[in-house]
Amino acid sequence: MTGDAGLILRNGLVFDPASGSLDRKDILIDRGTIGAVADANRLPAGAAMRYDARDRLIVPGFVNAHTHGHANLVKGVARAWTLEMSLTNGPWLAGPRTPDMVYLSTLLGAIDMLSKGCTACFDLLYEFPHPTVAGVMAAARAYADAGMRALIAPMIADKTIFQAIPGLLESLPPDMRALVGTFELSGGERCLAAVEEIARDSAAMPNGTALALAPTIPHHCSEPFLKRCMAIADRHGLPLHMHIAESRLQAVAARKLYGRSAVRYLADIGMLRPGFAAAHGVWLDENDLDLLAEYQCSVIHIPASNLRLGSGIAHLRPVLDRGINVALATDGANSSDSLSMLQAMRLASLSARAFADASNRWLGPDEIVGFATLGGAKVMGLPGGAIAAGANADLVMFDLQSIDFIPCTDAVNQLVTCAEQSSVVDVMVGGEFKVRNRKVVSVDISTLGARVSDCVANLHAATRDARKLAGRLEPHVVAFAQKLSREPLPVARTIAPNVPVSA
Repeated sequence: MTGDAGLILRNGLVFDPASGSLDRKDILIDRGTIGAVADANRLPAGAAMRYDARDRLIVPGFVNAHTHGHANLVKGVARAWTLEMSLTNGPWLAGPRTPDMVYLSTLLGAIDMLSKGCTACFDLLYEFPHPTVAGVMAAARAYADAGMRALIAPMIADKTIFQAIPGLLESLPPDMRALVGTFELSGGERCLAAVEEIARDSAAMPNGTALALAPTIPHHCSEPFLKRCMAIADRHGLPLHMHIAESRLQAVAARKLYGRSAVRYLADIGMLRPGFAAAHGVWLDENDLDLLAEYQCSVIHIPASNLRLGSGIAHLRPVLDRGINVALATDGANSSDSLSMLQAMRLASLSARAFADASNRWLGPDEIVGFATLGGAKVMGLPGGAIAAGANADLVMFDLQSIDFIPCTDAVNQLVTCAEQSSVVDVMVGGEFKVRNRKVVSVDISTLGARVSDCVANLHAATRDARKLAGRLEPHVVAFAQKLSREPLPVARTIAPNVPVSA
């Protein structure tokens, strides 16, 4: 608690991504927001409590702009999955879940993120076969109990992967084609009716949480379904967030289905608009980027998942050249495992150097911290991501005496290249400490491990048949995806094997 008189963080090394400044500052926290920022030891303390920050690097809380709360119970499940293998396993990865399971899975992820300096997230929550009021409310309660801010977006579609990708169903052995019917969703009308019900009840969501909408992947949604999603979003004022050009197969499939890229198709049907979030974007081409800039969309960069699933490396410099807002994210624990924004920053820095750009066009540490703070805050519509009067008092304090910062040559660069969870000392959301002295204090986590173990055992038993079927389908999906992915595209985001090297 900060108390009625507020709290002064005294003499901390403060990095403000909005201005790019790194200076010794005092920060006054007043009723959940930053009341004032001044040069070190210049703010009069008055009756305010004081926090000695002389050994702290203070940055805005990280914003995880794309994750999946339902996936926290299947952390580490995949050793060598591609995206299409992950989608094939989707029905058992996400269900069946009771509201208590949804709550526990979400709480587990919230604790994971908070302990690593993340104070807000955009959660694309998937429930099979369709979203529910109880599931969304359970997720919202978990974030509120942990003390994180969250946008919760039911992830919806009216086609399975086998219905969405041209030729995939026909490529299966005849005896398996009927079996994939067990993976079918509840139908577009039922799904959209559920979203309408959730939107009507969203006013009851706890403080700090709100609703968004996530039609999952363009070709997994029919055009009438997407237009209904747009109508719901417009009627209820909901942000839209989609997976766009994540894998090479997705980019090829879009051209087969629409005769153009997925981004061009979405622009043509009216789906692109200010605030639209395009997640992953690995296989976006120059024309796609022009459209995203024209419609003032955001791109969510997710390097850990893109590498983990073999989707490729997104090229961010052309995105930034067009003035497109970039946010950073981890993805879900089934494809990124650790939910670490620190890891995401480091991978964003390193993977950018895979392209043949001049070194002065590599991503700089100030930019990358900006993606993880300001960029994500913009996607979520939060008055945060900066350290300035009026911003949310969502802050992370790093220990400058930890090994990651000794010697402290360049604190911002070391935040990106060196910092680990162990250097996160305190985390504050809305002026309240949620992590104190490296321990989560917002909720009791003493029984968390046992509760999760029981939940996972129940889930494992309930999904046995679905897991077996997914295992049988996997080799056929992989073979088809590899064949389709060989078709030419105007961009390259992976290294082609067996390419001759000239002498």
